[in-house]
Amino acid sequence: MTRQWIRWMPAAAMPAVIAAAVLAGPLQVSSTVDLPHRTPQQVLALMAGNTVHQLSGTVQESARLGLPQLPDLGPGSPGQRASLGPGASSGATAGGTSAVARNPLKAATISQLLGFLTGPHTVRVYLDGAGRQRVQVLDKLAERDLIHNGTTVWTYNSATNKATETTLPGPGMRNPRLHNAKLHNPKLHNPKLHNPKLPRALAPGAFEQTPSALAAELVKGLDPTTQLSLGPNTKVAKRGAYELQLIPRTTKTLIGKVTIAVDAATGLPLRVTVTARGQDSAAVDIGFSTLDLAAPPASTFMFTPPPGTSVTRKTVPAPKLHPHAVGPRAHARTHAAPKVDTSGTGWAAITEAPAGTVPSDLTAAPAVARLLQPVPGGHALSTALFTVLITPGGALYAGAVPLAALEQAAAAR
Repeated sequence: MTRQWIRWMPAAAMPAVIAAAVLAGPLQVSSTVDLPHRTPQQVLALMAGNTVHQLSGTVQESARLGLPQLPDLGPGSPGQRASLGPGASSGATAGGTSAVARNPLKAATISQLLGFLTGPHTVRVYLDGAGRQRVQVLDKLAERDLIHNGTTVWTYNSATNKATETTLPGPGMRNPRLHNAKLHNPKLHNPKLHNPKLPRALAPGAFEQTPSALAAELVKGLDPTTQLSLGPNTKVAKRGAYELQLIPRTTKTLIGKVTIAVDAATGLPLRVTVTARGQDSAAVDIGFSTLDLAAPPASTFMFTPPPGTSVTRKTVPAPKLHPHAVGPRAHARTHAAPKVDTSGTGWAAITEAPAGTVPSDLTAAPAVARLLQPVPGGHALSTALFTVLITPGGALYAGAVPLAALEQAAAAR
């Protein structure tokens, strides 16, 4: 488990799927199409070898997890403080130290994740190699943007009329705190697509996923516990695609099937759906509704704050080396993440984080409390695909398994 994965505890503490939690809209999927014959293993290899590094597209995201719909509050939104408690807008303690720096479970992170778990979203994505990306999250009557252009990153929220300009270290000055380990999957790695300097944590909605990023997570740990097969050929965003199916061999997981639509021409994942065991319709669905593989205009990655915008400017310092350290581990130490263990294997694996992982006041926040149910071992979030158990002491157990499995794991500690 990577530090980037640990970073989004607790709601994202489950095998790959919940990091994506969002999508299923009016995707352009049509009837079966004729494509050259391939085996499941050949389609997997096609996906691993895709070299797409320029595109413009619209991604439809939604989730049908059996949760009540909540607004995506977002950092600084008017309803965030009321929904997530008095500390929602600030992370500072009396001593001036940011609580966010010590614990990534800040109010802004949780509020955004809750919104994405419980409502559909439309996201526009623009990519031009490793140095230029733009993501636009289209909310109701508002828009949030992340624009990465070389060593400059802009974030903008039209609802709050605030923008932040962040200057990143120059070439060769990689900062380990900004490294997005999640996207560096050796099976699907494409150096043109994966920029280690792009700070995912700065994104206006940190939980948006492209089909490619989610597919990389889902196939990363393929082992004999997964059955590979092919469904009917299909079309997504007017492009012919193979339908690669991942089916858990165990009945101990809540997940029944994962389907990845793989572009027949390039190998680019176009759509990912996750279906709960015993269900026919997808619980999570993320996919392109429109897609253009031409390079976006350079102006796409230029940003000028609208008049009246409150602008904050930051500079990310180059990483400092330990005076006696050499080699790839010579980077400065980052904030310690909670020690996370895993019990079980494959689709039935359970993530276990120690007491104190979840802030004591988080479960009492109104927005979170609406989704939790009291259970003998604490509070639980139960969905069609995953379950999270938070103990009174702030320990966390999560997985794509029923609540009973988490309670058993907690009792064994």
